[in-house]
Amino acid sequence: MHRILFYIGNLPVYSYGAMIALAVLVAAIFMSLESTREGIDPDHVLEAIIVAVIGGLLGARILYVLLNWEQFRGRWQDIFFSRFAGLTFYGGLFGGILVVLLWCRWRKVNFFKLTDLAAPYLALGYAFGRIGCFLNGCCYGRVSTVPWAIAIPVVDNLPRHPVQLYAAGGAVIIFIILKLLQRYRPFAGFNLVALCALYGVLRFITEFFREEVILSLGLTLAQLFSLGLTIVSLLIMLYLFSVAPRKSKKEALQ
Repeated sequence: MHRILFYIGNLPVYSYGAMIALAVLVAAIFMSLESTREGIDPDHVLEAIIVAVIGGLLGARILYVLLNWEQFRGRWQDIFFSRFAGLTFYGGLFGGILVVLLWCRWRKVNFFKLTDLAAPYLALGYAFGRIGCFLNGCCYGRVSTVPWAIAIPVVDNLPRHPVQLYAAGGAVIIFIILKLLQRYRPFAGFNLVALCALYGVLRFITEFFREEVILSLGLTLAQLFSLGLTIVSLLIMLYLFSVAPRKSKKEALQ
């Protein structure tokens, strides 16, 4: 594990924070380059990314605190975090989406076009984040005897599934799928719905290899939520697939 990548003077640069910063930088560069194709002002893209990062960090922290409330009861100062410690991806995803939605209404930017542009880079950013988890030694996997198992000294030094790398690899595959589908979107917002469906599947699978508390049906809380997210996303997709042809036909007749 490499929690600290290097020092700038006496200031440590933490691996997880560095990977998150790299994810934001990559998204900002490529979304700006591709924005004109979607008819979006590149300045609006950069502004939206800043808003999304703020909303995402707040959402990720708020959900983490709520899920671990006993840990913070009577210790209010611990709610305020540093070094990106104690975050949840689902909180970050929905916190960022909510804030960007409100920002789009204010700025009069097409929310669905923007999220279609951003969706592949959200998946890629998740891959960077999970590599950061691997370097940080958090979100670790179950004890395993597979040949590629890796010991985590900060936990117990037992060989464990490198589940962070499984998740990162899966996220890269989702990124590739979304980029391939981008030019064939049947309706605005398709990439966002597809991202939610695909991520739900990825998280459901990787949770089997993570060291998490089992709740019911032999599943973790994240698996139950992921299953619900995938089902809802597929239902939305089926509905919109049925609506889009009818809408096109109606417009052609007018």
